[in-house]
Amino acid sequence: MLVSDEWLKNNLSDPNLVILDTRPKTMFLYGHLPQAQSLTIEQVIKIDQYGSNLVNDEEKISSIFGSLGIDKTKTVIVVGDSMDPSAARIAWTLLYLGHENTHLLDANVSELQKKGFEFTRKISSPQHLSFDPKVISKFRIKSESLHENLNNFVILDARTPQEFMMGHLPNSKLIPFTEGISYDGKLFQDKDFLENLFSQQNISKDSEIVCYCMHGHRASSLFFQLLIAGYDEVKLYDGSFVEWHGRGFSLE
Repeated sequence: MLVSDEWLKNNLSDPNLVILDTRPKTMFLYGHLPQAQSLTIEQVIKIDQYGSNLVNDEEKISSIFGSLGIDKTKTVIVVGDSMDPSAARIAWTLLYLGHENTHLLDANVSELQKKGFEFTRKISSPQHLSFDPKVISKFRIKSESLHENLNNFVILDARTPQEFMMGHLPNSKLIPFTEGISYDGKLFQDKDFLENLFSQQNISKDSEIVCYCMHGHRASSLFFQLLIAGYDEVKLYDGSFVEWHGRGFSLE
């Protein structure tokens, strides 16, 4: 799930390693890890009539992943910064489309130079490969299914308390994604911290959990925090509040 900056340093020369830098394009162009490829969150989503940021069409994403040199033989390391959930959303997209060998770098990429990593402005051109998607449906839930089975899930809202108070999905619990991120240079708090965070909310590891936020980005971070804490049945509602409200479903 996570790899350390030390692991990355020791494996940078691996020809089967693909590094995806999820920061805004301007930051990538200013300086990035050698051989890293830029992939922003806008490239893996499609916006529907409600403004929802849904996972993009399989064919489009597969073409993008293939153009970045990703096929089933590659180890993909997704890098970003803890306060920006883009890395989590892109890593979730890879997992959802069946690329199990996907990992998040548990370090803020913007601070890697301080740890001795070389940065460059040179853009590398990967070999175009064929990415074969195999959707893992258990990682995602659509609005209709959630609406029809609302009482079967523990629903977690990854937004701010202010947003939650303005309206939320019925029976949902507020756990802002910021409670589980790290402020010491890593992406997330450690497993013990996260386990304690969720157990304090009386969330059983036997529960089927759905994470949502406004557009499904912050909820992606919460999704990975739960996996790190040992929760197996976790889904992302990528339509999130915007789609739920747009469809006219009830709120509390």
